Amino acid sequence: MAEQLNILLIEDSDTDADLLTRFLKKQGIEFSYSRVWQKDTFIDALKGNNYDIIIADHSLPQFSGMEAFRIVKTHKKNIPFILVTGTVPENILAEYAKEGIDDYILKENLLRLPSAIEHVISKKKIELLHKKLEVAHTDIKDSINYAKLIQQAVLPAQEHLNTVLNDHFIFFKPRDIVSGDFYWTTIFKNYLIFAVADCTGHGVPGAFMSMLGSAFLNEIVSKNQIYDPAIILNMLRKNIITSLHQKGFSEEQKDGMDISLVMIDLIPDPIWIENGVCKEVLKLTYAGANNPIWIIRDKNSHLKNNDKNSTILRKYSTEKADLFEILPDKMPVGIYFKMDDFTNKEFYITKGDIIYLFSDGYADQFGGSNNKKFKYSQMRELLISICDKSMNEQREILKNTFVDWMGKYKQTDDVIVMGVKI
Repeated sequence: MAEQLNILLIEDSDTDADLLTRFLKKQGIEFSYSRVWQKDTFIDALKGNNYDIIIADHSLPQFSGMEAFRIVKTHKKNIPFILVTGTVPENILAEYAKEGIDDYILKENLLRLPSAIEHVISKKKIELLHKKLEVAHTDIKDSINYAKLIQQAVLPAQEHLNTVLNDHFIFFKPRDIVSGDFYWTTIFKNYLIFAVADCTGHGVPGAFMSMLGSAFLNEIVSKNQIYDPAIILNMLRKNIITSLHQKGFSEEQKDGMDISLVMIDLIPDPIWIENGVCKEVLKLTYAGANNPIWIIRDKNSHLKNNDKNSTILRKYSTEKADLFEILPDKMPVGIYFKMDDFTNKEFYITKGDIIYLFSDGYADQFGGSNNKKFKYSQMRELLISICDKSMNEQREILKNTFVDWMGKYKQTDDVIVMGVKI
């Protein structure tokens, strides 16, 4: 113990007090002390000084060491308390232990006192630090929970989603309290526009980026009235680079996002009128930064994949349905070593088609019997197998499958899967 201790000594015997203080000095302990032996002076001493430790006798003229300890607890003083006493009955010692006294030492065994003092002071310091950490943790958690409310307010409300997207689901599962993934949607003129984005990082840093991205999308589309997906991503990238003061230096943080952005012209394309009958075919325009989109179409659909559709895609066929994967531009929305303009891909959709947008969190989740990634191939198979179910049922199946796959393992990343049925 390098620092000098401030000791409050509760002892009515001059001889015992002198014996105790001389012993501590002989042991090389630096200390100052105040001595009391009456209840009122003890209470006054507690109010007026900050003591490092209390050393008390059990038997006192007006009160006992037990009562002194209870007074310390009543005043909520977190001061180490050691009982130094003569022989006392075992039931008294048991009562002290039950009350939570830090240590007790018989006067005939004072050699143990220095180590007991060091131990209880260290213990109290750890307890105090632990309480401070608990308070700090609570404050931080309260702040993050409040940030969650702000993020939820920024995300589209369910009423808005129901109005804009109609038949849809969103499986949204942040890894932490707040998320770096976000979803966004609006209707502009006759265009339905929606997006899913995966920002750099997760938790609080990712959440800040997600709210920034959502705000920029609102400004670009609603304020600037831009409804071309590729131009929207180009402007979003410019805004992010400007806001984060990104210069492209090697040591610089490469913050940004991967995103899938879809625009659907809600007016049926007239070229799909056959024999005077409109086939209710809509044009989908997509721009993506690293994240593709999937479109699942029932085998019985009247609309087939033909040369009127985009060729920038992969097709996965099963007896039940076809899955079309429209490929993104392989660059993020943010500073990048080779920043070309984002490009639009067009694809014709019809009633019954389901469009899926997602971040990489679902496919990259570790779990299963061998703690492996879920993978995109298994995710495709799952979606094809459930595509004939209602959107609410699909969401529940995706959720339960994810939780079952994750099992005892921790969630790896933020997760979002959006499904929109035409």
